Amino acid sequence: MQSLELLLLILSIFTISNATLQSTIDLPRLQVILQDGIKSKDVSSLYFAIKGLKQLKASIPDVCQDLKNSKYDIKNVEQIFYLTNAAALSNCQNVLSPDVLKTPTQVLDKKDVTIRELYYAVYSLKALGKGSIYDKEDALKNLIQLLKKDDSPVNYGYVFGLCEHMGCGVWTSTHAEGVLLAADESDAKALHFEGGLPVTSLLLTTIVKTYKELKKPLPLTEEQRYKFAEYLLSRRSVNSPRGASLLLDAALALADVDPTPISISIKGKKYVTAEYESVEVSITDLIGRPIKALKPEEVVAQSGTRLADDVVVLSKQPLTQKPKDTTTFILNLSKIKAQYGLYKIVLSAGGKTASVNIAVLGEIQVSNIEVGVGDVDGTTSPKITNVAYPNKLSEKLQADHLQKVSLKFNVRDKWNKPVLVQQAFVRVGSLAGEDEAIFVAEPDNTKAYKVELNVGAIGKHLNQVSGTYTLTVYLGDSAVSNPISWTIGGVAFNFGKDVTPVGWAARGAAPLPEIAHSFRSAEARPARVLSDVFAAACGAPLVLLVVLWARLRINFGNFPATPSALVFHLALGASLSLYGVLWLKLTMFETVRYLLPLGALTFLSGHRLLRRLVQDKSHSR
Repeated sequence: MQSLELLLLILSIFTISNATLQSTIDLPRLQVILQDGIKSKDVSSLYFAIKGLKQLKASIPDVCQDLKNSKYDIKNVEQIFYLTNAAALSNCQNVLSPDVLKTPTQVLDKKDVTIRELYYAVYSLKALGKGSIYDKEDALKNLIQLLKKDDSPVNYGYVFGLCEHMGCGVWTSTHAEGVLLAADESDAKALHFEGGLPVTSLLLTTIVKTYKELKKPLPLTEEQRYKFAEYLLSRRSVNSPRGASLLLDAALALADVDPTPISISIKGKKYVTAEYESVEVSITDLIGRPIKALKPEEVVAQSGTRLADDVVVLSKQPLTQKPKDTTTFILNLSKIKAQYGLYKIVLSAGGKTASVNIAVLGEIQVSNIEVGVGDVDGTTSPKITNVAYPNKLSEKLQADHLQKVSLKFNVRDKWNKPVLVQQAFVRVGSLAGEDEAIFVAEPDNTKAYKVELNVGAIGKHLNQVSGTYTLTVYLGDSAVSNPISWTIGGVAFNFGKDVTPVGWAARGAAPLPEIAHSFRSAEARPARVLSDVFAAACGAPLVLLVVLWARLRINFGNFPATPSALVFHLALGASLSLYGVLWLKLTMFETVRYLLPLGALTFLSGHRLLRRLVQDKSHSR
């Protein structure tokens, strides 16, 4: 049954319109991540964990000693921001060293300070009760000048955050709409800012807070709200305290917007049966809270259509609110529980609509199967054997390559009406389980399923191995609660005497003759004397060269006194010696490998030597 529920979960895909969400942020999962972050020794993880748990109104253990012992870089203003704000959130400022004031104060005095550093410095001082230090008249002008150098979305987010602290929210409201228009769209259904979740969360939270303080309508269209919500839902798989806190920040901000994005989804089972005749529908905001302005009578199933034939089965049917649960509504489908299949239900809540596929599960049954064995050409009537479910054939059937095996059966529902199913197969498998073939059963005009197995034709699917095979019928449907697997019995197939088993089917047969091969015998080698004479003839020119050099008395006085001359003659001599080594022990490929660098060296040094000789000759003239 678990596999059936998994199949139905896959088949019952919730199709969301542009005006609704299909799920919500998993707050319990985020809380577990944040609680694990409390155990971290990293000061940034501690900060995000404490901040997120505070937003969830969850209990926070005493972390003062952890903050005191945490490791951080006193010169890093970002880490000072995490430390001071974590201490402020957990009321642990008294454990901080007075030295933490130095870094943010020095940042404010820097000439080449960045907007990001200013943000961390100001909020670090604010956490320590020194927030008014940056409240200057020219502060906003300085921020605007810095924005002209880098007007990226993240810098706008930092400036919006600083304006929230300094009281220049009006400036934020004049620029927020333009920043929102700069959001990137992905897959035509999600909006986010360059930089991903951190930047998107920063901008959404600062803009929403500012407009709430100003009591002005948020410059977010309904489409933008749902698309930002879709992006946050796509990031719900975060697994770090930082990601969980940022996601929670943005989701809470967006959920507090009026009107809030609405999520309409099926809760629990997405099918009905004869025993279970209703499904539960969850209608919440982005973080799973009830919709404040939603009245129970506004939740209606506008229509229900059977997907098989587009027949409308219900219209404008109200849903019932579940007692003591304002987010859950019950849709009663007792009117269609006898008509199994897949249905498309259009739900509406507070003017928003969404479509969902729901399966009405029914039971199927097969009373008996007719198994017949007859000639392929139909010259004789087939011998019919009836098998009642779930029994097997009383005896093994016989069929050769000139015959066919036919199966005929009816599939009926709980009320004994003939029905069609999505999957109807007959499996022919060997007893060893190595060879099998699966054939589709097709219904006729009377909804009776038939399969004809031509023994001669199916042999190629079974490696032409004659023997006993089992017949199994498989019946299933996405709207069936009791899929059937029925092993009917065995049939002995004979694919013909002249057929030779091949491949895997040859197992158990007599071994084939051994393949023997003999190589040609080596030719007789010449006598040793002949080889020695030939070698002496080859070496005679070299011996003659040495003798002539001795008689002529080589004059080394004209030998050029240059490195290139020495390198050339040594490389040339090494090349000649290499040929000698080739004669004794090297292979041709090894010789070529050694000769390539020697040849290159000989060429370069010879070229340089010849050029030097030409220059010396021209100077002597």
